[in-house]
Amino acid sequence: MKNKELRKKIVIVILFIIVINVFSMVLWFKFRIKPIMRMANEIKEEITVNELTDKYQTEEELLADIDNISHKYNVLFNVTDINNKDLINFELSEDNSLLFSKGVKIGNNIYIIKAYLDKKTNAINIAIELILFQIVVVTSFMGLLFLFARSKVIKPTEKLIEDIRNYKLGKKPEMVEVNNEFDLLKNEFVVLVDSLEEEKKEQNRIISSISHDIKTPLTSIIGYSNLIEENNLTKEEIKIYNKKIYDKSIHIKKLLNTFDDYINNHNNQTLKISEITIKKLIEDLNSDYKIELENNDISFVIDTKLSKEILKVDILKIKRIFSNIISNSVRYIKKDGVITISITKDDNNYQFIISDNGPGVDEKIINKIFEPLFTTDESRKNSGLGLSICKEFVEMHGGQIKAYNDKGLSIEFTIPINK
Repeated sequence: MKNKELRKKIVIVILFIIVINVFSMVLWFKFRIKPIMRMANEIKEEITVNELTDKYQTEEELLADIDNISHKYNVLFNVTDINNKDLINFELSEDNSLLFSKGVKIGNNIYIIKAYLDKKTNAINIAIELILFQIVVVTSFMGLLFLFARSKVIKPTEKLIEDIRNYKLGKKPEMVEVNNEFDLLKNEFVVLVDSLEEEKKEQNRIISSISHDIKTPLTSIIGYSNLIEENNLTKEEIKIYNKKIYDKSIHIKKLLNTFDDYINNHNNQTLKISEITIKKLIEDLNSDYKIELENNDISFVIDTKLSKEILKVDILKIKRIFSNIISNSVRYIKKDGVITISITKDDNNYQFIISDNGPGVDEKIINKIFEPLFTTDESRKNSGLGLSICKEFVEMHGGQIKAYNDKGLSIEFTIPINK
């Protein structure tokens, strides 16, 4: 992965260099080479058409005119006659480039005139100038790029790093108006901070709840243990106190198991989907609860016409939903209790309604019963997490859950149909 990233960066750098060089060469051709070519053509045309003519009567006139033209246009000349005798022979180098060659007749003699551009316009000097120009262009572009990066990237990054450091020191960042990606990134960081703060508050509430819920039964365990140490107790009394200690210990274990379920669900937000028929689900529910409920004088009724339907769900989580809701109902049902489970479906969802004939829930707080750690049990014999876990499990399946009073408490949840 690192090699791929390195190769990618190298390719980007190479492409950048190529683009800058092409760009600088285009500019150089347009603003340097093209004007030189145009100037050379203009000088050539001006000299050959308007300056050098066949009007000369003597060599002296020709040479005097050539001298004037040389100074006027910054052009060097070599002149030879038909017998290759040099009339003008400047020492030329490879740096001088030929502009034109022309023959002029004076009397019976013909003179060959060769004009050369000054060496300042030769290819080597132009190439050197091009390289220097490219260096200037690249340096200028890199400078502008750095200024842009500092304004648009470096400074916002430094500000974000400062916000992170300030948060570590206890100062929360604030939302900003979104004008660019870094503002969006900062706002996402603010959302993350708010989420972490809320999670921290929830953890503190859980710790406080664990402490509160365990303290009462633990105090009883310590009290009964101290009583057992007394020498004047009968065997029957010791047996009773041991039973109390055992019951309180089991209660603490159940509380801790509930907290474990809640924490594990937060740490593992995945479903293990498998198939189960509604008929099999009903059989399992009857097997798990019917006898136990009837021993507590609670009738258990399951009403459905969908026995052949197949559910694609996390079976353990679905059964835990029923377990938590039924346990919640048992806690508040008095004599002649009834718990009814109704299973139906529409075009999109399976609908499960678990109803009891208990006292129901005050309408002022019924919308809060699925919140973590919320409980109407003033004795704190339950953690207040059971129905919260139900809500999370239902929503993990893509469903919804709600509660309402209907001659007792009814809790209804839906599971989408997997077509």
